[in-house]
Amino acid sequence: MKLIRSVALVAAMLMAFLFAALFVNQQEMTLSFALWETPFALSMFWWLLAAFLMGLAFGLLNGAWINVKQRLKSHKLQQELSSSMQELERIRSLTVHSSQQ
Repeated sequence: MKLIRSVALVAAMLMAFLFAALFVNQQEMTLSFALWETPFALSMFWWLLAAFLMGLAFGLLNGAWINVKQRLKSHKLQQELSSSMQELERIRSLTVHSSQQ
């Protein structure tokens, strides 16, 4: 229940921030990059929202990429550990059998 309340509070705060930003940043503008300029004008809010969402997407993709790499590395290490444990058990059984003879 506490988690649901926290999520609802964060969502409400985010919505309040978005609406406040929408009402404050109503000035229309075009973006210019060196010699290129966007052929259309949007309010500053939409440009900021687009930049935020692109940053969020790139951050999530980067996190997913790192997660996949770490999972693959962990899987490989688990296989090596399993192989080493089997080899250790094989060596132990050989030493036990040779000491009993």
